[in-house]
Amino acid sequence: MKKVNMNDVAKQAEVSLTTVSRVINNSGYVAEEKRKRVENAIRETGYLLPIQPEKPAHMENLIGLILRKISVNIFYDQLSSALLQEADKVGYSMVAMYSNGDLCNDNLRGYVEKLLKYKVSGIVICGFGDEYLSESLRELLQECGIPIVFVERTAGCYGFNRVLVDNSLGTYYATRYLIQKKHGRLLYIGFDKKGSVEKSRTKGFLHAVQEAGYADSQYSIYSCPDSSVASGYAAMKWALEKQADITGVVAYFDGYAAGAMQYLYEIGRKVPNDIEIIGHDDTYAPNLAPPISSVRMPFEEMGSAAVNMILENQGNTMDFFAKTVSLEPKLILRGGNAQAVFL
Repeated sequence: MKKVNMNDVAKQAEVSLTTVSRVINNSGYVAEEKRKRVENAIRETGYLLPIQPEKPAHMENLIGLILRKISVNIFYDQLSSALLQEADKVGYSMVAMYSNGDLCNDNLRGYVEKLLKYKVSGIVICGFGDEYLSESLRELLQECGIPIVFVERTAGCYGFNRVLVDNSLGTYYATRYLIQKKHGRLLYIGFDKKGSVEKSRTKGFLHAVQEAGYADSQYSIYSCPDSSVASGYAAMKWALEKQADITGVVAYFDGYAAGAMQYLYEIGRKVPNDIEIIGHDDTYAPNLAPPISSVRMPFEEMGSAAVNMILENQGNTMDFFAKTVSLEPKLILRGGNAQAVFL
């Protein structure tokens, strides 16, 4: 027999899921007539009200954090650091759980259930990899009684608080900069994964070259099989063997840019004089030799937005789940050939 959930109650009472949540949690205004319909629907469907344990005083200011762990790409290390700093500013601590590899429906549920045992005040989830949340996981998050915030890779997480960055805009800025500097042949080093971030960054590159009227022969796209520096090396080698006159490169992340620079160093090509490279995320870029331009992700703003959502939504499990904060990346220019252009 199928377990009755809040969606079933909402359907029976002919009200929204938010209204059901307000009645169950006794928070927010609900018209008396609707309240009675929800209460009747709970009895008629046999819905079991979730147990909301009281939080011990010493755990009231604790936020749970779940995120991907990628050995080469330190994006999530930077993001977790920003979240910890923002939480500390408002007197909160964090308990973090890292996923070895993709964060998906299969393992996310286990991490959430473990964090709930800590009586956290909210949970921030960074880097969810599946296209959609499973029905059972969505139900758990809806009924856990605390705010949930998804950060980055949020395409399938509709109905919950989300903090996202316009990834297509970053690669668009980077590519347009190279075009404005009259680079006639370009390379995009992308990641061969069909997630929302990968698609968006490729889309930004294509938007810029097509907007500029580049012919297909004027640019190449290499899809790397993994997120390793070695893949960036292989991409640069492949591209120059195919088109030796490439002068501009946009990389999916700084690690690919580092690999491309390693190959160029080995064959005696100079960056940025011979080939100009722009990375993404601005993690390794400032410390490479020479430092290169990169698209900087707004880590501090992402952390601040996520923590503020947790604070604002205390006591409201569903009322604010649809809130979305959209942020923009920024192109940081470095190197002797960097020029100020309108972006």
